[in-house]
Amino acid sequence: WIRDASASEKVLWIRGMAGRGKSTIASTIAHQWKYQTASAIFHFRRGQNEMDKKLVCALARQLGSCALVPEVKESILQSVGENQDIGQARLQDQFQALFVRSLGRLRNTSLPILLVVDALDEC
Repeated sequence: WIRDASASEKVLWIRGMAGRGKSTIASTIAHQWKYQTASAIFHFRRGQNEMDKKLVCALARQLGSCALVPEVKESILQSVGENQDIGQARLQDQFQALFVRSLGRLRNTSLPILLVVDALDEC
């Protein structure tokens, strides 16, 4: 699903009981693809609700720092330039600006874009 640009399913959702290795799988996927794609990972942690608000910006920052796909970095930086206070915006607005609009501008990327969000049930 990562390599196949024509795949209709763009999301891999791993779910299961606590302690079954979901976080290990998520981290392994992110680590193995780190040098093959523009990738970012965010781990939610129980009791750290302030960090939840940083999800979108943290993922965008990681994608923007990936030298493998410079067009992703340029597009995210353009969105930040257009929305300089984006870090203070609502998560929905951050998502629209930093992912929907910025990544929507990309026509072809040389490598896939991979976002890993772990422990979503903890937010």
